[in-house]
Amino acid sequence: MGREDFLKKFLIFFIYIILARVFYLQVIRYPYYHQLSMRNCIRTIETGIPRGKIYDRNGRILVKDAPSANLVFVPYDIKNVENVIEILSNILNIDKEYLRKKLTKKYINPFDRVIIKRNLSTLEISLIEENSYNLPGIFVQEDIKREYLFGGKIAHLLGYLGEITQTQLDRLKEKGYKMGDVIGQDGIEKYYDEYLKGIPGGLQVEVDALGHQRRILGKKEGQPGNDIILTIDATIQEISFEELGGRKGCVAVMDPRNGEILALVSNPFFDPENLIPYLDERKHPEKPFLNRVIKGQYPPGSIFKIITEIAALETGNIREYDRIECTGVIEVGNREFHCWKEEGHGWVDINLALPFSCNIFFGTIGMKVGVSKMIEYAKKFELGKLTGIDLPGELSGYIPSPYETDPLNLSIGQGPITTTPIQLLSLISTIANGGNIWQPFIVKKIISSKGETIKENTPTLRKTVYIDSEALDVLRKGLKNVVEFGTGVRAKVEGIEIAGKTGTAQRAATELGLPTHGAFVCYAPFDNPKISVVVFLDYGSSPQAAEIAGRILKRIFIPAKIEEKNETETEIFEE
Repeated sequence: MGREDFLKKFLIFFIYIILARVFYLQVIRYPYYHQLSMRNCIRTIETGIPRGKIYDRNGRILVKDAPSANLVFVPYDIKNVENVIEILSNILNIDKEYLRKKLTKKYINPFDRVIIKRNLSTLEISLIEENSYNLPGIFVQEDIKREYLFGGKIAHLLGYLGEITQTQLDRLKEKGYKMGDVIGQDGIEKYYDEYLKGIPGGLQVEVDALGHQRRILGKKEGQPGNDIILTIDATIQEISFEELGGRKGCVAVMDPRNGEILALVSNPFFDPENLIPYLDERKHPEKPFLNRVIKGQYPPGSIFKIITEIAALETGNIREYDRIECTGVIEVGNREFHCWKEEGHGWVDINLALPFSCNIFFGTIGMKVGVSKMIEYAKKFELGKLTGIDLPGELSGYIPSPYETDPLNLSIGQGPITTTPIQLLSLISTIANGGNIWQPFIVKKIISSKGETIKENTPTLRKTVYIDSEALDVLRKGLKNVVEFGTGVRAKVEGIEIAGKTGTAQRAATELGLPTHGAFVCYAPFDNPKISVVVFLDYGSSPQAAEIAGRILKRIFIPAKIEEKNETETEIFEE
């Protein structure tokens, strides 16, 4: 065979191979490449990620989705940047430098839409449409926003949404999150974000080879996330918010039988639908985003006398009717230790010392018990530890070592010791139920959009503390008398037996000269506790905190007999 024949046959064979490959790609693999081609020329522009609703325990809607509109732009289409900046800054009241950086930034895909501002008002939409001729490449695009039906009344508990940060994206991208997603940034919205987050919908658009949008092909509906039912009672939440009023501090209400949180209020609050005014710390030095119930760390003050009393009774360092004389001051070494009542309480036993919150009595028995034993009892009741409440960012407070404090200060809850209001609520609840330390929780059930149960939270018993029955009886009697005739008398409500303890906490050295913290913890009814309450005031007295708690309990248990607010005429005792 000659060389020409060989080349001819090789060429024919090569042509056959090419034809076979073409047949394979054009005919056999046509469906695959057709779909691939369609995916390359059709894109979905997301119009928001729908989220599940959040309900209170009685089915009242607290949070839901609502239609919204964003202002977006296509970087490739922006030509006269300075003209666009001038128009938009006037319409949106946005800083020109912010707009300049946004509009001139180099984007990976200059044909993708970029958000300038979320949640446009009706007036802003109208003005943008009027100026559309001078705003090429600028569009109003539909979106979804969260509507918080109780506004700031429940802001710290529910939290708020915000665009995902790079740090968050690095942690969450494996779970399907991507840049530009709006996610929960605090509260229930953050803690249960993966349950609440749905599947985004959007506009399906045709693009050319460069990625430029040519036409809208249709709309893809989003799928809502799961709904959440809370343990919160919206009525009790509103009552707590109203009674705290404009005071800086917090209120939390719990069922001592199982740990269900019925209300959680922190003040000052923020508007979860309009965060911008609260972001400037110079204008808001009181930290409106701080959830004081779980993140506020304060000395427990005289509420710690509950621990001191149990430790003294159980170790035999004091008996019920042992008396100690309070003259208003005692000398220990070269130090003078004062009672809050300058003239003293006279001779008192533990049945009077707790109601009158006598520092001399508790300082004396504290020295007998010793620092190590009081610290042991504090830890026994889980003070200085996270409660495990299903909210992000809980802080633990601090229980000092025996070398960091002394028995006089520790016995009355002063010095380096700090606790959180939720821990004090847990403590009084444990006394109310006889020794069970329940984990506080807020989410009762998670259900799908079809009504199927996804997750159901049940009460979790952290531990059971054995409390000597005689010591518990003495303590409970004293707590009841705190409200009957002692420092917590302003919490007294006719027809309801309430047991509680006041606490006045000194401020740190850097805050000397400012008013003290005032606190009150209680439970009711005395014989069958169903409600426990903590009230903590940043600037206030413990009698004021007691009065707030009393008014909350009155409105819960005797809603038909709400009276106008007035000052209690009973003699006021203040630590």
